[in-house]
Amino acid sequence: MAIKGIIFDLDGTLIDTFDTQLKSWREAFEKVGSTLDTDKFANNFGKSYKDFTFSIDPSLTDLDIDEVIHTNKKLMEKRSDEYLLFPESRKILETLNEKQITCMVASSNPRQVSESLLKQFQIDHLFGKVVGPDNVKNGKPAPDMLNLALDHHKIHPSKSIMVGDTAHDVLAGKRAFTKTALILRREEQQNSVSSEPDYIINNLEELIKFLD
Repeated sequence: MAIKGIIFDLDGTLIDTFDTQLKSWREAFEKVGSTLDTDKFANNFGKSYKDFTFSIDPSLTDLDIDEVIHTNKKLMEKRSDEYLLFPESRKILETLNEKQITCMVASSNPRQVSESLLKQFQIDHLFGKVVGPDNVKNGKPAPDMLNLALDHHKIHPSKSIMVGDTAHDVLAGKRAFTKTALILRREEQQNSVSSEPDYIINNLEELIKFLD
């Protein structure tokens, strides 16, 4: 069955923010007297901000969680010039648009942040619906964001692929009944393979093989 739409995660999938995110989240946790190691970050990255913060340190109060999130947002805004577009991202998006395949975003970033990043790298015109956890009741790994994007474009889940770099992306895709593709860019992601995606890729251009 021909693919009509592809839903992309953003951080770690289209845009390289890993090191900047790790540095900023770590500083934010330190501000409330907590810590964050690389493995724990990698294993929980992709959740909504609140779920991520709670998963890292369940002992934090609601006020602490809000403080961590607020601090991280400010740090990430200051460091936005450190982000990099993965080398193949623009090319695959242009190719998909030429093939009239709708590209969407379902990111754990608030929608406004995702839209700002797309504009920063001048790829916003290549996307349809952009969804964040602030647009739905439940963030990933719940299917809410994917369902909203697909419903907006009237695309059946069976004719779509969810592409991401974490198990949370894969689980969201499975729960939305899409095909799923896990892109492996870092050694820390190996644990995500246990989520059993339909496809495992090392470069976004490999998606072309799965469109028909």
